[in-house]
Amino acid sequence: MRYFLTIILSLLCLIGANAQKGLEVSKLFEAKGKWKLKFTATHLSGRALKPYNLTLFRSITTGDSRLYDEIEQAVNKDAQKTIDKECGYIDGQLYYGFFLFEPKEKKNRYLFYRNSSLRSNEPNEVTIVYMEGYATLKELKEMFR
Repeated sequence: MRYFLTIILSLLCLIGANAQKGLEVSKLFEAKGKWKLKFTATHLSGRALKPYNLTLFRSITTGDSRLYDEIEQAVNKDAQKTIDKECGYIDGQLYYGFFLFEPKEKKNRYLFYRNSSLRSNEPNEVTIVYMEGYATLKELKEMFR
């Protein structure tokens, strides 16, 4: 039984790791190498997301300002692959972005980015969130307000 549970948990991790496959930000969610221990990460799936009409939620937040430019570059590369987006800039730097990618297996795929460090009255941190599911962009924007 223990062996069976180990296999199931390993498969679930692989499914989550492949969710944002093909995106530049996937390296951030994999948290390998220099990224390890520099993020606060959240990974949710299953029943907890049902009220939000989502099947996968992954987020990473970091206060390590040495990583901000690299994160923004990865997000900007992925922004070129979107089918819809809404962005805001402060002094030429990406402050926030909602990005919608081509659906995969009938699920909508979203990336949310926010660089709070660009405003003095907000925390000095960058957050990226990857989401999959059946929620619309309008529904997600309401959740993030």
